[in-house]
Amino acid sequence: MPGGVSMREILRLPPLAHARVVAGASGLDRRVLRVNVMEVPDILRWVEPNELLLTTAYPLRDDRAALVELVPGLAARGLAGLALKPARYIDAIPAEMLAEADRLAFPLLELPPDASFNNIINAVLTVILNAQASRLQRTAEIHERFTAIVLGGGGLREIAEALAHSISRPVAIVDASGVLQTSAGGADRLGRVGTNLRLPLIGAGAGDADGRPHISVVQIAGGPAVVWPIQVGREKFGAILALDRDGELQEDETDAIEYAATVAALRQVQARAVSEADRRFQAVCLDELVTGHVDRSALAERAAAFKWDLTVPRAVILLQLDARAGTPFAPLAGRPEESALRHRLADAMRALLGRSAIVWERSAEVAALAVVPPGRPALGDIARRVSAEATRVAPDATTSVGAGTIATDPLELARSFSEARRALQVGRSALGAGCVSVFGELGAEQLLVGLPASTLQEFVAVHLEPLLAFDARHRTDLVRTLETWLATRNAALAARLLFVHYNTLKNRLATLEEILGPFLADPERCLALSLALRIHRLPPG
Repeated sequence: MPGGVSMREILRLPPLAHARVVAGASGLDRRVLRVNVMEVPDILRWVEPNELLLTTAYPLRDDRAALVELVPGLAARGLAGLALKPARYIDAIPAEMLAEADRLAFPLLELPPDASFNNIINAVLTVILNAQASRLQRTAEIHERFTAIVLGGGGLREIAEALAHSISRPVAIVDASGVLQTSAGGADRLGRVGTNLRLPLIGAGAGDADGRPHISVVQIAGGPAVVWPIQVGREKFGAILALDRDGELQEDETDAIEYAATVAALRQVQARAVSEADRRFQAVCLDELVTGHVDRSALAERAAAFKWDLTVPRAVILLQLDARAGTPFAPLAGRPEESALRHRLADAMRALLGRSAIVWERSAEVAALAVVPPGRPALGDIARRVSAEATRVAPDATTSVGAGTIATDPLELARSFSEARRALQVGRSALGAGCVSVFGELGAEQLLVGLPASTLQEFVAVHLEPLLAFDARHRTDLVRTLETWLATRNAALAARLLFVHYNTLKNRLATLEEILGPFLADPERCLALSLALRIHRLPPG
């Protein structure tokens, strides 16, 4: 809203006591910020909006048409009004000029012959300066009030109360979804329609092209309400609503709403920064827990500080981001869209697993310490539900899920985490991206992954090295033939699965025995070879 004073207020000044409003009376609410005097015919080049123009009509005394066109020209440039002293240079104000002023709601004043331009200018400028000084004082009081809220750690409730007191209107603050957060100043009507505030309020109060917010008006059940977005740049946190019960806001009221919105945005940014720092510190502490880098006393302190209930049995579930829209995770890492996707997946896991779950984000995944009480869905079922929920909230993303076994002691969660990580590796190796793998359902791999890597490598070397070397040297794939036969123990079925003739398979089996020694009729050798193949197929780690 423009500052200054209205034309109606100007007419109350002593130097204008005998001025008459001869036309355009419906525009007396136009605001006056400055005063100008017409000294040249081409005055339109020199005027500015919200000016009161004083003239004797001398520059246009011989050009009646130009005098008539003066009013629409001044109105188009946003002037507040025209004060004319006609007695000396023109006989009377032309009727056409009066008609234009009425049509455009442009105040046209007739000054008496003895009116002094100097007195009028001094009086108008004095009242404008006084109004500006008063406004500055009110603005300073508003700033002091809201600054005290910021320094005192006040929240949205204190901001709403201070604003309602400053503008004497009911006030409400809504979040970015239009949901009522708090209200003040007797905003009973706003409070009663809280559930109806899910309107496009933030869009209705959107900013200019440069992102700067501005006031708008929306209709709610309580009546018309002015809306000022709570935003930083183009990021919107919500909006302030003030019930528009008595018409247009005054400038100091607009200033108060804008400053309150700025303070509210500051509080939201501060709260988010604190929450983000707390979230990151919790993630660090949880990583130390699941990697075995915390002792029992430190864990007890952290559990108390963060309100973690570690007295109940829990299992680690890992949701790994493999790709998005066909793009592997590596090129996405660190980008805002990847971070936003992880946040969304973490929120989905919290909602699915319930308030008892402890969920945090890691570099390429979301981790959870899930509670698995007796009689509830098995861990495998929970892992599959996590996968399904991830697909629902992020249909363009490919995610894999791994789960460890249940730990009754929180210090055993490091084992569960290691199992979940290994289950992910085994599952992705065997099934590819998008798998769900539970350590307790792995079968023989549960035993194999617990052995030292050197032991496993030695076992593979003893039982498979001659065959691996033969395949590498002759560019054959007899390992696959061996794997298929061991899985079926039926030559005819193995031949069909390999899409080869039965005699071809018999020849290959003979070659395998030449390389590895007799095993077809030896159950112990077959078991050893099967285990060696499983170990060979295991991913590293």
